Amino acid sequence: MSVLEADDYQSERELLQPKLYNTFVQKQPLKDTKDVFKSKKVNPPPTRPNLRYINAGEEDQMEIYGFQPNLFKTLITWFTILITGGILRLIFHWKPHWMLYCTHTQCSLEKSKKVLLIDHFMQKFTETVMYEMNDRLIFQNHHDNHQCRSSNLLQQKQLNQQTKPIEGSILLPGSNGCFNKVDSMIYFENKKVRYVWDKDLREFVKIRGLDRNIKCTYFYNQKGLQEKEQSLRRKIYGLNKIEVNVQSVWQILFMEVLEPFYIFQVFSLIIWTCDSYYYYATCIVVMSVLSLVTSVYQTRQNQKNLRDTVQGTDTVNVCRGNDIYEKIESTQLVPGDMIEVPSFGCIMQCDAVLVSGNVIINESMLTGESVPVTKTPLPHTSLQMTYDSKEHAKHTLFCGTKVIQTRYYNNVKVRALVIRTGYQTAKGELVRSIMFPRPVDFKFNRHIHKFICFLAFLASIGFFYTIVLKTQRQVSWQKIVIQALDLITIVIPPALPATMTIGVVYAQARLRESKIFCISPRSINISGCINCVCFDKTGTLTEDDLSFSEVVPIDANCNRFVEPIYHPDSDLEFGPLLINLASCHSLTIVENHLIGDPLDQKMFDSTDWVLEEPEVNDTSKYDLLTPTVVRPKQNYQDKEIGIIRQFPFSSSLQRMSVVVRQINGIQFEVYAKGSPEMIASLCNPDSIPSNYSNILQKYTEKGYRVLGLAYRPLPSLNYLKIQRASREDLEKNLTFLGLLVMGNMLKPETTNIIQTLIMANIRCVMVTGDNMLTALSVARECSMIQPSHKVILLDAHQESSDNEIPKLSWKFSNTINQNGVDVHFNSKIFRVEREKTHVAVNGKTFNVLRNHYPDLLKKIAVRGTVFSRMSPEQKQYLIELLQEIGYYVGMCGDGANDCGALKAAHAGVSLSDTEASVASPFTSKRPNISCIPILIREGRASIVTAFGILKYMACYSLTQFISVIILYTFYSNLTDKEFLYIDLFLITLFAMLFGRNKAFERLDRDPPPSSLIGPTPIASIILQILLVIVMQIYSVILVKAQPWYKEHITEDEDDLTSHDNYALFASSVFQYITLAVVFSKGKPYRQSLYSNRSFLLSLICMTTFTVYLVLTPSNFLIEFFEFDLQNVTLEFRFMMIILAAAHFVLAIFIEYVIIDFLLFKKLPKWFTCLNSTESEFKWIDRETKNNTLWLPNSLNFKLIDNECNQNSKTSDDNLVENNHTFNRIKSKDDFDRDNDHNV
Repeated sequence: MSVLEADDYQSERELLQPKLYNTFVQKQPLKDTKDVFKSKKVNPPPTRPNLRYINAGEEDQMEIYGFQPNLFKTLITWFTILITGGILRLIFHWKPHWMLYCTHTQCSLEKSKKVLLIDHFMQKFTETVMYEMNDRLIFQNHHDNHQCRSSNLLQQKQLNQQTKPIEGSILLPGSNGCFNKVDSMIYFENKKVRYVWDKDLREFVKIRGLDRNIKCTYFYNQKGLQEKEQSLRRKIYGLNKIEVNVQSVWQILFMEVLEPFYIFQVFSLIIWTCDSYYYYATCIVVMSVLSLVTSVYQTRQNQKNLRDTVQGTDTVNVCRGNDIYEKIESTQLVPGDMIEVPSFGCIMQCDAVLVSGNVIINESMLTGESVPVTKTPLPHTSLQMTYDSKEHAKHTLFCGTKVIQTRYYNNVKVRALVIRTGYQTAKGELVRSIMFPRPVDFKFNRHIHKFICFLAFLASIGFFYTIVLKTQRQVSWQKIVIQALDLITIVIPPALPATMTIGVVYAQARLRESKIFCISPRSINISGCINCVCFDKTGTLTEDDLSFSEVVPIDANCNRFVEPIYHPDSDLEFGPLLINLASCHSLTIVENHLIGDPLDQKMFDSTDWVLEEPEVNDTSKYDLLTPTVVRPKQNYQDKEIGIIRQFPFSSSLQRMSVVVRQINGIQFEVYAKGSPEMIASLCNPDSIPSNYSNILQKYTEKGYRVLGLAYRPLPSLNYLKIQRASREDLEKNLTFLGLLVMGNMLKPETTNIIQTLIMANIRCVMVTGDNMLTALSVARECSMIQPSHKVILLDAHQESSDNEIPKLSWKFSNTINQNGVDVHFNSKIFRVEREKTHVAVNGKTFNVLRNHYPDLLKKIAVRGTVFSRMSPEQKQYLIELLQEIGYYVGMCGDGANDCGALKAAHAGVSLSDTEASVASPFTSKRPNISCIPILIREGRASIVTAFGILKYMACYSLTQFISVIILYTFYSNLTDKEFLYIDLFLITLFAMLFGRNKAFERLDRDPPPSSLIGPTPIASIILQILLVIVMQIYSVILVKAQPWYKEHITEDEDDLTSHDNYALFASSVFQYITLAVVFSKGKPYRQSLYSNRSFLLSLICMTTFTVYLVLTPSNFLIEFFEFDLQNVTLEFRFMMIILAAAHFVLAIFIEYVIIDFLLFKKLPKWFTCLNSTESEFKWIDRETKNNTLWLPNSLNFKLIDNECNQNSKTSDDNLVENNHTFNRIKSKDDFDRDNDHNV
């Protein structure tokens, strides 16, 4: 829907509410309607009891209204369409829900034939409700299958089988994997998702796969579907294919021609043809045809490319029960099918849960992470555990990912249960996000529509003025209509939409030269408004490859860490610690190469051990007890370790573990590694070293990545119990072994880029899954936190009952001293200043803030700089929260765990080797963050170009409008050749070359304005147009004052030759050149006009020719342009040149001195007062900056040093302790003195 509908949204929604709820609904409008709409842009709004919804509470929540046909309204509507010559139907094509209102009556959902859906972006969708009986569904299924005919014998055989009559009811999916039998189905489809009427719930519900409310044991109890049951389920789920429709050339052409832009062009061409303005009309036709051909070609190519990228079929072995397998086409799969994962590799065609065997898989298509990962079977856990796609991602095979190898034991096939097919899969969701992108909330686009409406208002004034004026002069009505309508085409230039994209086209080409590839050009302008950039740490700010630094063992006698070991291969004795380093990983051998996580590889390499797998091909079976063996390269007798079971790393669990047994050993052992905090929590407290915190802090503060290592003997468990034991039972009561320390160096470009962004007043935020102290160290090292800045560490902790709201505590730390230890400041009163203070929170605290302190969370979002231990979902939520409070957010990550955040950001940049990634609109082949300032600079140049072109086109149309109105008054007008020279040779040429200015080399502290409806652009246009009016009126006065002037009064409307015509043309033609120079701005966002050589050359050439045209034109040009130069003196002609020069000087003065310097630079506070829609983060920033107690009094503040507590008490007698009300607030000087004393 158009963004202009936003203002009407509230009233429309109230009209759609069922009448029986009228007494319940409050009559007053929603509080802060603009804020409600603003929050809707990120998260769905709260549901209201008087409205019906689908997907309530989810990201794709939509209001739903039922409608049924109304014969009377339909007849009236179509009669109106006929008498308007189809114009009303064209409007309905642009606004389908309007036609729904005009032809249908609102009713209950049970009786509806059509439904209206309204999402939280205020987009409206009209869908037809389908009523399908069992037989009809069978026919539909056969029809779909016939569309998939192939010469392949296997396909033909299956097709013949499927065309046989199918008995049984329709099976609708329910909870717990059950399917309910029904005889009919009522449904509709929206954005490739099917919604079915649930008679019990009396609402439409989304058809889901086997991924909601399913117990894990369900997957092990399934034996596969028989062909009959599979066919019944296929009636509901459809064929398993992600089908991208490629429209024919004629379909695309028809849809393009019906766009408002081309309709208005057709209208303009008709008017120009009737007015005998053939030359320019012909040029516009040629340009429009070229534009249409290009647009149709690009649209069709994009559709074909997307189809070729996502479409794919294969043959799969599906289990029919009792170990009977049948080979079928992958398009026939349905949720519930048990499939065999082939050992030779394949591309997954569905989402499936792995129930037996291991799978080595490459998920780069989905995540951008090129390192293969190992998928393991879903663990045998308690009956109460519910399957979760995110939690059990390590056991789920996703559609579109590439299976490299499978591993199986004891002749057991590698099997997986299909849980999602088609557009329900992970790949399908990505394709849907490409086909139906989230609307970009960019006020510049909204303001363009409003500005066009304003131009239309001016055109209406000129329209009625022309009618009145020409009627008084008794001009024929045909001439009146044509000339009045011609004014509309002058005020609203048909070429405006095309010229608005020029800056984006040039910016995209320059980004490509910088190895930054864009799949969403509309995001380029928005990237110029970015004022906050979130960075992942590992692989983005720091190097991808970790370097082994040291391992810190424990002296069991004194229970303390001892000196670190830098060479485990030679200095570490054989024992649990060495075994942990050698075995606790997910490495595997593929084609004689060791592959796996880089951290695992570095850790394993440090031991100088080798990993062995049986001397057969990689996909064959393995020994029952020792599928993988690790051992020293030499003297490995009695030191071979067999890895029996593996629990992959989980970001939510923050650890991984393996169960191993020494070849000649008598017991199994479990070894674990993970975040120090998590490993310590799983260990026996007696095994934790007494100096644990100090040593851990020492390494993390220096920026090292630290992992905890632990193990536990399992003397009472045999092999069968090991295989059946849950992860939680094995990973408890561990014995702490030591710390693994890995170096993670900053990339060389990181610090300079961060400093560049900070100098440009662009906020930098780190969002990482790593340890807090490590993240803080990296933030300080890369200058995200300056050495003199202070950091508030906010933490949440549960004190007693789980039902109580967790308490928050904080620790105020200053810069790191020379020994690398924090100097802590503790006070109950402090003034948080953004220039000196940062807030840091971890993922646990972030969740507490999100669930229990939502108001404080927004303040933390404004003040926070480091967010550690953040899950992928939390990263995405933070991005959306920053957007909700008004930031334009950029996100830069490596794509592995950042897909959600990259897609949610206004401008997501994925660091990848590929040229395009479905995870983000931008992909940089430069493996560092140097792409961020480049993108912002190009975005700023693009948006300044868009502003400049818009203002230029607006002033051009208004300048020509003024000229025509004045000449109408004096019985004249511009001739066709004068119009042609202005429209084609000046405006079109300048507009095409306007955006070739490259981006400025440096980032300015002040971003360009993103609002067209603001003091600066409005003042610029108004002052420039006033100057144009003054100059044109003065030229008319000047020519009328000449002794040779001859007044032009004629009844022939085609006789346009006059002194007034020449004076207005000579005056205005230079104004178009001047305005092109004035609005083609350079520094600080674009390079100077002189760098745009083609534009500069065109200015010089056209100015030279125009001077010649005004001063001494040849007889051919005089006749061609229909000038009346009889008796016009050379002195007057020079006066026109002088007038043009004066206009040039005054226009430059207005734009660069009055607008840019005085209004934009010197009066920012005045602009702030005028801006009634100021972003929320700005007033939160002022509130927390000026309010010393923005952290609520209910917080429990940790006081580490009792002496500091005493100092705090004695420094202010009026301070009431124990979290009571403060009677007096200290001054900043008192606060600084107290802190100095505490230090």
